[in-house]
Amino acid sequence: MTPSQTYRSTLLANPPRVYQGIDAWMHGWARRFRPKKERVSELESEAKRIHGLVDRYGNGSLEQLQRELRDFREEIRSRPGEVGDVPEPAMAAIVDAAHRRLGLLAHPVQIMAALAMLRGGLVEVATGEGKTLAIALAAVVRAWTDRPCHVVTANDYLAERDAKYLVRFFELCGVTVGHVVGKMSPAERQEMYCGAVVYTTAKELAADFLRDDLTEEAFGHPGRRLIRQIYQSRPAKQRRRVLRGLHSVIVDEADNGLIDEAVTPLIISQSKANLPLEEATLQAVALSRDFRLGTHYERLEKQRTVKLRDEGYHAIENSAESMSGIWQGRTRRVELVLKALEAREFFHRDKQYVVEDKKIVIVDESTGRRMPGRSWRQGLHQAVEAKEGVPITSPAVTIASISFQRFFRQFQAISGATGTAWEAAGEFWRIYGMRVIRIPLHLPCQRRELPPRIHATRDEKWAGVLVECQERHQKQQPILVGTRSVADSEELAGRLRSAGLPCQVLNAVRHRDEAGIIAGAGRKGRITIATNMAGRGTDIRLGEDVQELGGLCVIATEFHDSGRVDRQLYGRSGRQGDPGVAMTFASLEDELPEKYLQSWLRNGLKNGLRKRLPGVRALARVLLYRCQKRSEKEAFKRRENVLKEDERKAKSLGFAKKS
Repeated sequence: MTPSQTYRSTLLANPPRVYQGIDAWMHGWARRFRPKKERVSELESEAKRIHGLVDRYGNGSLEQLQRELRDFREEIRSRPGEVGDVPEPAMAAIVDAAHRRLGLLAHPVQIMAALAMLRGGLVEVATGEGKTLAIALAAVVRAWTDRPCHVVTANDYLAERDAKYLVRFFELCGVTVGHVVGKMSPAERQEMYCGAVVYTTAKELAADFLRDDLTEEAFGHPGRRLIRQIYQSRPAKQRRRVLRGLHSVIVDEADNGLIDEAVTPLIISQSKANLPLEEATLQAVALSRDFRLGTHYERLEKQRTVKLRDEGYHAIENSAESMSGIWQGRTRRVELVLKALEAREFFHRDKQYVVEDKKIVIVDESTGRRMPGRSWRQGLHQAVEAKEGVPITSPAVTIASISFQRFFRQFQAISGATGTAWEAAGEFWRIYGMRVIRIPLHLPCQRRELPPRIHATRDEKWAGVLVECQERHQKQQPILVGTRSVADSEELAGRLRSAGLPCQVLNAVRHRDEAGIIAGAGRKGRITIATNMAGRGTDIRLGEDVQELGGLCVIATEFHDSGRVDRQLYGRSGRQGDPGVAMTFASLEDELPEKYLQSWLRNGLKNGLRKRLPGVRALARVLLYRCQKRSEKEAFKRRENVLKEDERKAKSLGFAKKS
């Protein structure tokens, strides 16, 4: 590395200020006044002009295009801070390069999205509108600055797929590309991060950042490190860090990465054997099996925890007389029993986790995907293992940690794309300083969204879904059913197969060939059941004669905690002007109403639905939407609390360093 590259490799941005009180209100209003170049009308005009210039390059030779691209690259490299003002001919040349190498001619809306991302915006691009190509166009310009550009995807498969698919396009533009996935060694990671554009996941990128921070060449003050490198008497050791710095990042599926997963801490830990703790955990789980809800403890639904009653405390005290070790500490034994009860009440197999090879594998409740290698903290993971009767892993000692929210706020430049961002536009602006820009559709949407169908019980809901699938399958219309959990997907699959309806299931247990299953979900007569976000990032193309059948039918089987997830699922249907239909089946026994509606109100609504009283179904819909809004508000509060904690830690560390 040159001295300037070394300096940049350890330079972190100061996270944007998060305003409070009236300052926050004024700052929120500021996002409504967009600079001229970020207005949709201006972006549209600029994109159309660029699209019109593409023919100029298309008529020339490949060698001529390469020379033009090389000249534009040198121009951008000379002014790296002005990538948002990329010349229109330069962007037209990049678009033509994609057309020649990939056979894809970017539509004006894709060019709009690329321009908005280059200017630091978060673009809302409907599912199927070509986010992958738009991100690649923006990544080329970012890479021309001679500073690393990271593209964060939803999973390892997409990172590897996109990097390999786009490599010929990037090479024509004079840009090297790499990808980093979980199975790679440190040496392979270091080699891949040398690419000008690197496709990876948030988990891998943040973990490599933390591991680099633990090396001898830690991310300290870049100026001090540069001076030490210049004046050190001994030659520098071989570089151990794998990252070349946090300069620019483009986040695909940004609502998931920057909002839903934002408060999840990424932890580097080290296992430390603790046999007494393992034994005490087993004893706590065994004791908790005799505890009864309402007698020994209470459930606190909103906090997802339990509270012991006097009978519970007495039972723990009585059991302590015959036990030793950790169990003799009163606070510790109460804590162990509480974790055992939480594991029993709130953590269920095939919902929050699955069991594979006698190991607990956590399932992301938003996406339905497995998260191998992750574990719950503060003894909860061991309590779940004891409950399931699998070998108890040694508790881990945290060496380093960071929330994804704080990690992304340390990049010099951040932008992204997703299908659902508008609902969280204020949060993106407040936390990341990113304006949300809604990109218009390339073709008008032909999807029909039917009113939600509310049922009194889960059995009635599943019966309604079964009837709907039977009717649509008779005419061979493809169906995609989204479920919230692994257990729900398996239950529905059993009901469909019992009725003679063949189906394919995609969830955290049946996850092999995820992309292939989703890609084929638009074929005639296909029924696919998937946890809500499984297959995200893979297009569903309609098979032959499916348009005449009404296109893909998407069925959601309950309201999710966030309306964005429901809208993302709906967006799988009706891509690129295709016909489609989407609907939701819900019940008053689903998780959302169970958590936010009082029991007397749920029972009253159930009776009204059974008696078919006028107006009850409409009232139930309104109340379910209100439950969803309450859930979104609580999730926002949790993210805000993590943000405050991050800022408090940053101030404490800053004070400690100065002293």
